Amino acid sequence: MNLRHLETLLAIAETGSFAAAADRVGVTQSAVSMQMRALEEVLGASLFDRARRPPALNDLGRGLLPLARDVVRAAEDLTAARTT
Repeated sequence: MNLRHLETLLAIAETGSFAAAADRVGVTQSAVSMQMRALEEVLGASLFDRARRPPALNDLGRGLLPLARDVVRAAEDLTAARTT
């Protein structure tokens, strides 16, 4: 699992679209799509309802958000501890 993928998942949840998330994390929209497909592959489950436009997080995707936030926060804390 890639930390960047979790950061992108959170950006999608916060902005409401792959395009806006791409702007926030500084990649292309196609890169966001590829990251989410890779994350879904690792998890073995779909995180989005892609029948909707824009794709929306499904129940599993929304359920993972608190865990993703915890992981990203822990990584940020580790980085901050290294610099103090």
